[in-house]
Amino acid sequence: MQMKKDRNIRILRSGGKADRFFEKQLDSPLFTYRQIFSMLFPLILDQFFINTISLLTTAMISSSSQESVTAVSLVAPLSMLLYAVFGSISVGGTVVVAQYMGRGDKEKIRSASGQILLSSFLLAVVSCFILVAFSNPLIRLAFGSADQIVIEKASKYLIGVAISQIFLSVYMGAFAVFRGMGAAKICLRLTIIINVIHLLASMLFLNVLKLDILGTALSLNLARLIGSIVAVYLLLKPNSVLQIHVRHIFRIDWNILKAIFRLGIPFSLEQIFFNGGSMLVQTYIVQLGTISTAANAITNSAFSVLYAAGLAVGTLASTVVGQSAGAGDKAVTRRYGVKMIWLGTVITILSILLFLPLMPLILKLYHAPVETLSLIYKLLFIAIIPMPFFWSMSNIMPNILRSAGDSVFCSAVSLTTMWIVRVGLGYLLSIQLELGVQGVWISMGIEWTIRTTIFYLRYRSNVWLDKKVLG
Repeated sequence: MQMKKDRNIRILRSGGKADRFFEKQLDSPLFTYRQIFSMLFPLILDQFFINTISLLTTAMISSSSQESVTAVSLVAPLSMLLYAVFGSISVGGTVVVAQYMGRGDKEKIRSASGQILLSSFLLAVVSCFILVAFSNPLIRLAFGSADQIVIEKASKYLIGVAISQIFLSVYMGAFAVFRGMGAAKICLRLTIIINVIHLLASMLFLNVLKLDILGTALSLNLARLIGSIVAVYLLLKPNSVLQIHVRHIFRIDWNILKAIFRLGIPFSLEQIFFNGGSMLVQTYIVQLGTISTAANAITNSAFSVLYAAGLAVGTLASTVVGQSAGAGDKAVTRRYGVKMIWLGTVITILSILLFLPLMPLILKLYHAPVETLSLIYKLLFIAIIPMPFFWSMSNIMPNILRSAGDSVFCSAVSLTTMWIVRVGLGYLLSIQLELGVQGVWISMGIEWTIRTTIFYLRYRSNVWLDKKVLG
């Protein structure tokens, strides 16, 4: 028995050609295509909202100075290292909740929710303390060749980000629960609350009070603090979808924790070393100068608009494939793996067709100098060419495999390709062959191609279907 999902959408005429097509493609004993789209559309809006607000706030930082946007971009890999620590709880928690949903075990879902919240919060506190204590030495060790003003701003921003991650861990834990259940609309409401506050606070602190990098850190903390309070309220209120009690949070369930960490630890290690690789990439991008570093940061921000909907499909895959695996139906699990890749590819192509013509307007928001803007367009062009062919399989398939319990393999592949291709080949192309920052983005496209090949072969082998998550 499954818990109540979001209300089905009714856009297509019942019995029409489109209705019959989607029924054939996506319906199963576990889900109808309307239920899948009811989860997908809020997830797409969720991702676009996150990336649009991120784009606008990055643009506001960029308008302050290129040094500020460079400082934020330098901190990004370091903050992602911290994010990975409790992000692993979120990933493992989503799969565990999804599989309990497939079994229809409500009490286990409540217990898993409590374990996710408690463990992610405690890990965030510990990692926050470490980064705050060593913020300046870390920045100087990693990016000592950067301009002094950039190093000073990055150190201050890292402290603000580290503190904000405590609040982030709470609402990310809540997101893991809601996404595992397929309650995408609740996640969307949380995202709107958090990001609107972030945008308004950024406008106040950056545009009105002119607080520069301090304003960026303050707006991030304010948004995440309020978001964590709202997330806890949604989980604990008497008429919530789960009706979790405080006892579920503070009562340790070692079996559930083992399941969460068994999935989450490989992902956490992957993200730690992945972002360590990203940080290493940043160190040799810094050597190319402030223009290259700023262009890389702005391109990453603008490019996120193009893959936002694809990330939403990846999140949907975790829910749909996870619940199918929890129900013990291997045929449906495998079928939905294919359908999620198909869906991700179509949506990625549509995103490119929709947003690429709007890119000149988007890039105007950053107030980038002419030489920086020219480089940004080159980087976007390099990334867009392989994207329709390789992005979905490279980025969505790991979610599919992890949702069935195949976490170690995915992490091993991601780490290997990151360090050999993104870091090693990127250095060869950008520094040794003097292609500049373009070499980094060329290596990213090559990495997508290699990951696609490996994950496709793994999917075809069916080994991932035999993995176990729950006892």
